[in-house]
Amino acid sequence: MSERRFIPSQLDEVEDAEDYRPGGFHPMYIGDEFANGRYGIVHKLGFGGSSTVWLARDRQQGSGKLVTLKALRADASNADSPDLVIPKLLQRTGLPDAYLRTIEDHFVVDGPNGSHDFLVSAFSGPSIQAMLYRPDGPRLRAALARKIAAQAACAMEHIHRAGFVHGDFTTSNLLFRLNDKVMKWSDNKVYTHFGSPIMDEVRTCSGQVVGPHAPSELVEAIGHDAFANILEENIIVIDFGQSYRAPDPPKDYEPATLADYMSPETRFEKRVGPEADVWQLGCAIFEIRTGGPLFDPFFPSDTYIIPQMIETLGRLPDPWYNAFRNRVQCFEEDEQPEEGSSIREKLRSFGTPKRIPGYNRGPMFEKMETKMDDKEAELLTDLLEKMLRYRPEDRIGIREVVDHPWFKE
Repeated sequence: MSERRFIPSQLDEVEDAEDYRPGGFHPMYIGDEFANGRYGIVHKLGFGGSSTVWLARDRQQGSGKLVTLKALRADASNADSPDLVIPKLLQRTGLPDAYLRTIEDHFVVDGPNGSHDFLVSAFSGPSIQAMLYRPDGPRLRAALARKIAAQAACAMEHIHRAGFVHGDFTTSNLLFRLNDKVMKWSDNKVYTHFGSPIMDEVRTCSGQVVGPHAPSELVEAIGHDAFANILEENIIVIDFGQSYRAPDPPKDYEPATLADYMSPETRFEKRVGPEADVWQLGCAIFEIRTGGPLFDPFFPSDTYIIPQMIETLGRLPDPWYNAFRNRVQCFEEDEQPEEGSSIREKLRSFGTPKRIPGYNRGPMFEKMETKMDDKEAELLTDLLEKMLRYRPEDRIGIREVVDHPWFKE
C-alpha cells in the first residue's frame, strides 16, 4: 500500500484527497465553468467511489436552472459506460420513465488526471438511505413508504421490460425529487437555504505544494437535513453503472452491490439477472417501510451477513450452506438453523421512532410511537417472503411484485 500524500481532512462529508491522482477525480472548485461556460459550479452535492457530484447552474436555459453535474473519475470514464449508455437506451424504449433519472447532457473534460465524462441531470434530493440513516432514527409515513416503494417497483418493471438489469437496486440509489421552484433559485437563495460552501485546505504530508493533480481545497457536501422541507413525495432511480442487457452480462462482470443487498446466487456463484434485482428490491422495501435494513450491514462481510440471512429466512440450500466457510463458527456441526427472526417477527417488532425533544421530523415521517398493524404486517410479510426466496427461480417476477395488494393497503 502506497504512503499517504495528503493529511486527512477534518470535514466529514468530503472525498479522500488521495483519489485525486492520474486516473482519479477531476479537481474542481466553486465557480468553475464547463462546456464553454454553459455550466457554473454553485455548491457540492456529494461523492462516491467513481465520481464527485456538484450543484451547477445551466446558463443556457432561460432562467438558468439548477442541475446536477456528475464528474466521473478518469478510469471510470468511457463512451460505453453503462451509467451513460443505458439511461439513453431506456429513454428510447417509449416506456414510461417518470421514476428513472435521465441524462440531459454529456461532455468530456480533459484535466491533469485524464479525460472525464461529465453527466448532467435534474437537480434531485438525497437518497432514501441518507434521509433514514440519521441519529434520531426517523421512519417514513406508512402511506408514503408504500407510495415510493410502489414507484421503485414500477421503475424496476420498466427496466426489466426494456430488457435490462439494474444490478445495484438499493435505497442509496433511490433519490427524492425536489420541488420545481427550487430549480429556479438564485445563488443567494441557494446559499441562504443550504449555507455557504464549507472548505478545507488540502495539505501534503511532506509539506510540499499540492501540485496540479489535486485541488487546493476540498468542499463539504450539503447536509441531508437541509433538504427536509423541499422534497417531493416522489423518487427517481439512479446509478446504472452495474447495469447490463438481461440475456448476457459482460464476461468480466463483477457484482458490486452492497453486502446486505446481495442475493445468494450472486454471493456464492456470481450469478446475476432480473431475479437478483427482485431480491435487492425486497431488501429495499423492508428498509423503506421500517426505517432500517433487513440485514444489519455494520460489518459488511459474509461472516456477519449470512448468519442473519439464515436466522431470518432459514437454512441456505445446498451446496451454498456447505460453501459458507464460517458456518462452523456460527452454528454447531449438526445444528439445523431455525427461523429465529423471521420477516414477520421483524416487521412486528421494529422499534418506534425515538423521541427527541425539540426535533421536528416534518410531514414525511411517522408520528411518534406508531406501530404497524397486523393486517399490513401480514401483507408485507407475504410480499417479502415471495421476493426473498433463496433460489432465484422460486422468486416472483417484478410484474407480480407491482400487482401485490400491500401497495394498495
